[in-house]
Amino acid sequence: MTKMRSAVLILTLALAGCGIGRVPAPPTVFDLGLDASPVPALPAREPIALVFQAVPALSDTSVIWRVGDSTAPKAYATYRWASSPMELVRQRLADRLSRQGPVLNERVSLQTPQLQVFLSQFEQVFAADGQSSEGRILLQAVLVDGRNVLGQKRIALRVPAPTQDAAGGVAALRQASNDAADELAQWLAATLKPSSRTGG
Repeated sequence: MTKMRSAVLILTLALAGCGIGRVPAPPTVFDLGLDASPVPALPAREPIALVFQAVPALSDTSVIWRVGDSTAPKAYATYRWASSPMELVRQRLADRLSRQGPVLNERVSLQTPQLQVFLSQFEQVFAADGQSSEGRILLQAVLVDGRNVLGQKRIALRVPAPTQDAAGGVAALRQASNDAADELAQWLAATLKPSSRTGG
């Protein structure tokens, strides 16, 4: 327990980037980058409506980190997201899912399947010794058609960070977001009937 507390203290001081007596520099801003990585080859599908929500902590632009299973999340002092994680992940999901068919902000009719996604974790998690970390993302998805629940999917991914700093955490979370979107697209392909339309 003492070692864990020491590690938390060291990480807090190192990652907070305190600058006592100095004028703070503008924060470094990150996003998830261009969506240029390959996506799974999946059949075309009919339009879906995407409803996206997240826990309150993911509704601002803080870059969150914690040590192990600690219940005390921290935020980097000099690093921010360009938009809230809620908006960044929603946009990444919409971009990737649109490869198979239209993604709408709302239902056109009750016959339009609705994909309800809830983001409950999006953060960098350090090992107790601070020597490694990973980006973690946790999504819960429910697919509704009319008044019927067609299925639900829980996606929990952990991607190792290449470096033990904010940039490394962002890189891991970017990959985790892409992987989560691909897993969601594959689940939709297996759950929904393929589109009857042909051509582009």
